[in-house]
Amino acid sequence: MKYVNSLLRGATITFGLLFFALPIYASSAFAFKDREGNFSLAPLQRAGANEELMESLFLTLQIAFGTVVITLLLLIPTIAFLHLVLPQARTFVEFLTLTPLVIPPIVQGVGFLYSMPTQLKSTPNALIFAYVILALPFSYRAIDAAFSTIDVKTLFEASTSLGANFFTVIRKVIIPNVMNGIFGAMFLTIALVLGEFAYASLLLWDTFPTQLAVAGLSDANTAVALSVVSLVGVWLILNGLTLFNRRGTTTTMGAL
Repeated sequence: MKYVNSLLRGATITFGLLFFALPIYASSAFAFKDREGNFSLAPLQRAGANEELMESLFLTLQIAFGTVVITLLLLIPTIAFLHLVLPQARTFVEFLTLTPLVIPPIVQGVGFLYSMPTQLKSTPNALIFAYVILALPFSYRAIDAAFSTIDVKTLFEASTSLGANFFTVIRKVIIPNVMNGIFGAMFLTIALVLGEFAYASLLLWDTFPTQLAVAGLSDANTAVALSVVSLVGVWLILNGLTLFNRRGTTTTMGAL
């Protein structure tokens, strides 16, 4: 029985790896092989020479950074407050965070376009707030699941009995114990920003996904090559965050 379970586990892992690896291999072969079948970095060189594409990439990375910062500043204190003070409201808040999945992006984009202040709407920073809303269903659940794995109330009461205030408890006790959820929320948010097209198109900003779509009309190899690099880059970011989290793991009360 143990042999059968190991065999099934190995087969499942192998199938999962092939499911993701084969499309990436096929895309890489299409993008990086020339007509003679030789491996070439010419698509990436052409992408690097495309100033509009590079500017859109840097803009998207800036938007991703702002989205991650605002998402964490909004969700970490909110979820901590819900677990400590209003646990009965968690179901309602969880329902609210699902609304971006229910409302079509085109409807959200139009409403967002007319509701934003003119000063903010005329800058790419408007996309930051739009992406915070779009990422809520994923980022909220990643952090909330991490909070659910620890006894937040006991940690809070023990810390305050030692003289720590609310923000000290959050910063030195709670956050180190929910870093897995925080890194998961960061990864999901970054992946969403790097691949989101509808909002940027509606708000008329040339982000990386919109410029990539335009580049694909004239140079499919470059577009596919950048898509592969983006996918691998996000995967490397996830692994980097995971490695950093393992190195930075601390004991629950050791920071006080």
